Amino acid sequence: MKYKKPYEEQFNRIVRLRKNLDAYTKITDGNFEEAVDKCTSFFIQCYHLRDWLIKSGVSKSAVDSFVRGKLCLSLCRDMANKQKHQSIDRYKPDNSFVDFQVGVSTPISRFRDPLKQVSKLGVDVWEYGYPLDVLDVADQCIKDWSNFIESHQERMQNS
Repeated sequence: MKYKKPYEEQFNRIVRLRKNLDAYTKITDGNFEEAVDKCTSFFIQCYHLRDWLIKSGVSKSAVDSFVRGKLCLSLCRDMANKQKHQSIDRYKPDNSFVDFQVGVSTPISRFRDPLKQVSKLGVDVWEYGYPLDVLDVADQCIKDWSNFIESHQERMQNS
């Protein structure tokens, strides 16, 4: 399949990766590590849509400013960079992750959803005091990127 703009390939990839995460709505001892790996891969790919958008003609400052202004995309950026580099030292992260285990670079952990009475994956951030459901964060990231793409479509078509 040929894409008109570089970002289209990556955006479609993250949509497919998000669909694969539906297999992890309930977390058990048997699927925990695989679920964390799949979620981590999603967030790395999702954040790096940034690079594809820049190659499609959007300014780096416009993309970075947008990411900083969106809770879930800033979480995505910080999780991707923490996982890829083990620590974040090139910039000051917008989010302070709760580290449960020494030697584990992902801020994704298991939590019990009190309403649904199931174990889920969450991102625990000091500022919120409770884990944010990983699947909800992933969904919001895709919505945010979609809105960004829609608002910059003209600029990308003229590049």
